[in-house]
Amino acid sequence: MGVAMAGDRVFLAVLAGSLLLGALSTAANAEPRAEGVGVVVAVEEPTARITLDHGPIQGVMPAMRMGFRVERGELLAGVKAGDAVRFTIASRGPEWLVVAVEKLAAPAATTAPRIPAPDFTVRAFDGSDLSLSTHRGKAVLLNFWASWCIPCRTEMPAIERLYQRYKDRGFEVIAVNLDTLSLAGVEAFLKEVKVTFRIGLDQEWSTARAYRVVGLPTTYLIDRAGHVVVREIGARDWDDGASHAAVTKLLD
Repeated sequence: MGVAMAGDRVFLAVLAGSLLLGALSTAANAEPRAEGVGVVVAVEEPTARITLDHGPIQGVMPAMRMGFRVERGELLAGVKAGDAVRFTIASRGPEWLVVAVEKLAAPAATTAPRIPAPDFTVRAFDGSDLSLSTHRGKAVLLNFWASWCIPCRTEMPAIERLYQRYKDRGFEVIAVNLDTLSLAGVEAFLKEVKVTFRIGLDQEWSTARAYRVVGLPTTYLIDRAGHVVVREIGARDWDDGASHAAVTKLLD
């Protein structure tokens, strides 16, 4: 992701990150916590979010680029893109929130490895097969959603607008539905919100497990070489400048 500005929100191509392992808190009755070290990619002060290139966090997630909500906006004071930081995340339901941020003296020299996106084949809503590998060479937004998930439904029109804007430049959207019992809700939703990108069905959650989906919606941005670049847990305003900057950098 090259430099691209949207007000105070910035996505930067900062691919260096320290690979220090975090450790989950095991104290009795304590909220689950973990620590990591990484490089700040973006600070979004109005919405209290931070995007980090971080090393593997033991027992939580591998090294990757990921956006987190921040518990308190003041934690971002003085933090900017390019800073090396040590951070603490705490589990709040299905979401991990940043609850502490400490700037380090200098960025580490090591580089966080890009994670290959697991390939998958699912049945599409139209009955055909849908595979990630068939879109190699394109930038892909992979969205996991369910018809009963209100935030999923809310962000879907913005994802459609994003797709319409960039599809001719090699941008693809795959929305994998995770309804387990009936597809009636999926069919009703797709009649209401007429998206043009492809919908996959994962009633067994096998693809969701491969991508370690713990909350809905969860969205991945995958580059043309098939590597995970961004992981977003929770709904996002895909109409905002930072989102467009993230996509256009993948298409450059």
